[in-house]
Amino acid sequence: MNIPFASLGLLLLLLARMGMGAGTLTKVTTAQLDRAFPERASTSGCASITEFTSECATNKQAAQAITNAMAKYKITGRGQVVALISLMAYESNKWQYNINHFPGRPGQGTRAMLMYSFVYAYAKQLYPSQVQGAWQTSSDNSTMNNVRALVLDNDDSFGAAFWYLTTVAKDFASADKLRSGNIDDFKAYIENGVHTTWDSGRGDIWASVDKSIY
Repeated sequence: MNIPFASLGLLLLLLARMGMGAGTLTKVTTAQLDRAFPERASTSGCASITEFTSECATNKQAAQAITNAMAKYKITGRGQVVALISLMAYESNKWQYNINHFPGRPGQGTRAMLMYSFVYAYAKQLYPSQVQGAWQTSSDNSTMNNVRALVLDNDDSFGAAFWYLTTVAKDFASADKLRSGNIDDFKAYIENGVHTTWDSGRGDIWASVDKSIY
Protein backbone atom coordinates (compact mmCIF):
# COMPACT_ATOMS: atom_id res chain seq x y z
CA MET A 1 0.00 0.00 0.00
CA ASN A 2 1.33 3.43 -0.97
CA ILE A 3 0.83 6.20 1.59
CA PRO A 4 1.26 9.81 0.37
CA PHE A 5 4.09 11.61 2.13
CA ALA A 6 1.70 14.22 3.53
CA SER A 7 -0.54 11.54 4.99
CA LEU A 8 2.45 9.66 6.37
CA GLY A 9 3.69 12.80 8.09
CA LEU A 10 0.28 13.39 9.65
CA LEU A 11 0.18 9.80 10.84
CA LEU A 12 3.61 10.06 12.45
CA LEU A 13 2.61 13.30 14.17
CA LEU A 14 -0.56 11.67 15.49
CA LEU A 15 1.36 8.67 16.78
CA ALA A 16 3.86 10.95 18.50
CA ARG A 17 1.06 12.80 20.29
CA MET A 18 -0.57 9.53 21.31
CA GLY A 19 2.64 8.27 22.87
CA MET A 20 3.45 4.68 23.75
CA GLY A 21 0.02 4.24 25.29
CA ALA A 22 -1.56 2.96 28.45
CA GLY A 23 -0.81 -0.17 30.46
CA THR A 24 0.60 -0.63 33.94
CA LEU A 25 4.05 -0.66 35.49
CA THR A 26 5.35 -2.29 38.65
CA LYS A 27 8.68 -0.47 38.68
CA VAL A 28 10.93 1.98 36.88
CA THR A 29 14.44 0.79 36.13
CA THR A 30 17.79 2.52 35.92
CA ALA A 31 18.13 1.40 32.30
CA GLN A 32 14.85 3.11 31.39
CA LEU A 33 15.92 6.39 32.98
CA ASP A 34 19.36 6.09 31.38
CA ARG A 35 17.67 6.05 27.98
CA ALA A 36 15.61 9.10 28.85
CA PHE A 37 18.32 11.07 30.66
CA PRO A 38 21.81 9.91 29.66
CA GLU A 39 23.24 12.89 31.54
CA ARG A 40 22.48 11.12 34.82
CA ALA A 41 23.49 7.60 33.79
CA SER A 42 25.75 5.43 35.97
CA THR A 43 27.48 6.42 39.17
CA SER A 44 29.21 9.31 37.39
CA GLY A 45 25.94 10.89 36.30
CA CYS A 46 26.47 13.90 38.56
CA ALA A 47 30.20 14.28 37.96
CA SER A 48 29.79 17.24 35.62
CA ILE A 49 27.71 19.24 38.11
CA THR A 50 29.71 22.09 39.61
CA GLU A 51 27.15 23.87 41.80
CA PHE A 52 24.77 22.59 44.46
CA THR A 53 26.45 19.24 43.92
CA SER A 54 24.92 17.56 46.97
CA GLU A 55 21.44 17.89 45.44
CA CYS A 56 22.14 15.93 42.27
CA ALA A 57 20.79 12.38 41.99
CA THR A 58 21.75 9.69 39.51
CA ASN A 59 19.23 7.70 37.53
CA LYS A 60 19.89 4.71 39.77
CA GLN A 61 18.89 6.70 42.83
CA ALA A 62 15.89 8.16 41.03
CA ALA A 63 14.66 4.80 39.75
CA GLN A 64 14.59 3.25 43.21
CA ALA A 65 12.84 6.23 44.78
CA ILE A 66 10.27 6.42 41.97
CA THR A 67 9.56 2.70 42.26
CA ASN A 68 9.08 3.11 46.01
CA ALA A 69 6.66 6.00 45.41
CA MET A 70 4.66 3.98 42.87
CA ALA A 71 4.10 1.31 45.50
CA LYS A 72 3.41 3.75 48.34
CA TYR A 73 0.85 5.84 46.46
CA LYS A 74 -0.49 2.99 44.29
CA ILE A 75 0.25 4.80 41.04
CA THR A 76 0.97 2.16 38.42
CA GLY A 77 -0.66 3.49 35.26
CA ARG A 78 2.06 3.87 32.64
CA GLY A 79 0.74 7.23 31.47
CA GLN A 80 0.64 8.51 35.04
CA VAL A 81 4.19 7.42 35.79
CA VAL A 82 5.51 8.91 32.54
CA ALA A 83 3.75 12.19 33.35
CA LEU A 84 5.15 12.41 36.88
CA ILE A 85 8.68 11.54 35.82
CA SER A 86 8.46 14.16 33.08
CA LEU A 87 7.19 16.77 35.52
CA MET A 88 9.99 16.09 38.00
CA ALA A 89 12.70 15.96 35.35
CA TYR A 90 11.66 19.35 34.01
CA GLU A 91 11.35 20.99 37.41
CA SER A 92 14.62 19.60 38.80
CA ASN A 93 16.64 19.90 35.58
CA LYS A 94 16.89 16.11 35.32
CA TRP A 95 17.55 15.49 39.03
CA GLN A 96 20.11 18.30 39.37
CA TYR A 97 18.16 20.40 41.87
CA ASN A 98 16.23 19.53 45.00
CA ILE A 99 15.35 23.04 46.12
CA ASN A 100 14.47 26.23 44.28
CA HIS A 101 17.54 28.32 43.48
CA PHE A 102 16.21 30.55 40.73
CA PRO A 103 15.00 32.93 42.07
CA GLY A 104 15.44 31.10 45.39
CA ARG A 105 12.01 30.97 46.97
CA PRO A 106 12.11 29.97 50.65
CA GLY A 107 10.46 26.64 51.32
CA GLN A 108 10.08 25.61 47.68
CA GLY A 109 11.54 22.27 46.74
CA THR A 110 11.46 18.49 46.20
CA ARG A 111 12.03 17.06 42.73
CA ALA A 112 8.58 18.38 41.83
CA MET A 113 9.52 21.87 43.07
CA LEU A 114 6.38 22.17 45.17
CA MET A 115 5.59 25.63 46.49
CA TYR A 116 5.81 26.04 50.25
CA SER A 117 2.08 25.63 50.91
CA PHE A 118 2.24 22.14 49.40
CA VAL A 119 5.62 21.34 50.96
CA TYR A 120 4.09 22.18 54.33
CA ALA A 121 1.05 19.97 53.75
CA TYR A 122 3.25 17.12 52.53
CA ALA A 123 5.65 17.37 55.46
CA LYS A 124 2.76 17.67 57.92
CA GLN A 125 1.24 14.45 56.57
CA LEU A 126 4.53 12.55 56.69
CA TYR A 127 5.94 13.98 59.93
CA PRO A 128 3.01 15.39 61.96
CA SER A 129 4.90 15.46 65.23
CA GLN A 130 7.70 17.55 63.73
CA VAL A 131 5.60 20.16 61.92
CA GLN A 132 3.67 22.78 63.89
CA GLY A 133 0.33 24.02 62.67
CA ALA A 134 1.41 27.64 63.00
CA TRP A 135 4.12 27.08 60.40
CA GLN A 136 1.52 26.70 57.64
CA THR A 137 1.31 30.45 57.13
CA SER A 138 4.83 31.28 58.24
CA SER A 139 6.69 34.02 56.41
CA ASP A 140 9.96 33.29 58.19
CA ASN A 141 12.50 32.02 55.68
CA SER A 142 14.30 29.77 58.15
CA THR A 143 11.06 28.13 59.26
CA MET A 144 9.98 27.44 55.69
CA ASN A 145 13.39 26.04 54.77
CA ASN A 146 13.42 23.82 57.85
CA VAL A 147 10.03 22.37 56.92
CA ARG A 148 11.29 21.77 53.39
CA ALA A 149 14.38 20.00 54.74
CA LEU A 150 12.17 17.30 56.23
CA VAL A 151 11.13 16.04 52.78
CA LEU A 152 14.34 16.25 50.78
CA ASP A 153 15.68 12.71 51.07
CA ASN A 154 15.31 10.64 47.90
CA ASP A 155 12.15 8.77 48.82
CA ASP A 156 10.29 11.83 50.08
CA SER A 157 11.56 14.16 47.39
CA PHE A 158 10.73 11.91 44.44
CA GLY A 159 7.55 10.84 46.20
CA ALA A 160 6.26 14.42 46.37
CA ALA A 161 4.92 14.39 42.80
CA PHE A 162 3.00 11.19 43.55
CA TRP A 163 1.60 12.68 46.76
CA TYR A 164 0.51 15.79 44.88
CA LEU A 165 -1.30 13.77 42.23
CA THR A 166 -3.15 11.62 44.75
CA THR A 167 -3.86 14.35 47.31
CA VAL A 168 -4.05 17.76 45.64
CA ALA A 169 -4.82 16.96 42.00
CA LYS A 170 -6.69 13.77 42.76
CA ASP A 171 -9.19 14.26 39.94
CA PHE A 172 -6.34 13.43 37.60
CA ALA A 173 -5.52 10.30 39.62
CA SER A 174 -9.03 8.92 39.96
CA ALA A 175 -10.08 9.46 36.36
CA ASP A 176 -8.44 8.26 33.15
CA LYS A 177 -7.02 11.70 32.44
CA LEU A 178 -3.38 10.56 32.52
CA ARG A 179 -3.65 6.81 32.08
CA SER A 180 -3.94 6.72 28.31
CA GLY A 181 -0.41 8.07 28.03
CA ASN A 182 -0.58 10.91 25.52
CA ILE A 183 0.97 14.34 25.47
CA ASP A 184 -2.32 16.24 25.38
CA ASP A 185 -3.35 14.69 28.70
CA PHE A 186 0.03 15.59 30.17
CA LYS A 187 -0.34 19.19 28.96
CA ALA A 188 -3.78 19.35 30.56
CA TYR A 189 -2.32 18.10 33.84
CA ILE A 190 0.41 20.74 33.79
CA GLU A 191 -2.03 23.54 33.09
CA ASN A 192 -5.07 22.42 35.09
CA GLY A 193 -3.64 20.08 37.72
CA VAL A 194 -0.30 21.67 38.55
CA HIS A 195 -1.51 25.12 37.46
CA THR A 196 1.65 26.24 35.75
CA THR A 197 2.62 27.14 32.22
CA TRP A 198 3.32 24.77 29.35
CA ASP A 199 6.29 25.13 27.05
CA SER A 200 8.03 23.04 24.41
CA GLY A 201 10.69 21.93 26.88
CA ARG A 202 8.08 20.04 28.87
CA GLY A 203 6.91 18.34 25.70
CA ASP A 204 10.46 17.37 24.74
CA ILE A 205 11.11 15.78 28.11
CA TRP A 206 7.78 13.95 28.02
CA ALA A 207 8.60 12.54 24.57
CA SER A 208 11.99 11.30 25.79
CA VAL A 209 10.47 9.64 28.85
CA ASP A 210 7.56 8.21 26.89
CA LYS A 211 9.77 6.39 24.40
CA SER A 212 12.08 5.16 27.16
CA ILE A 213 9.57 3.68 29.63
CA TYR A 214 8.28 0.43 28.22
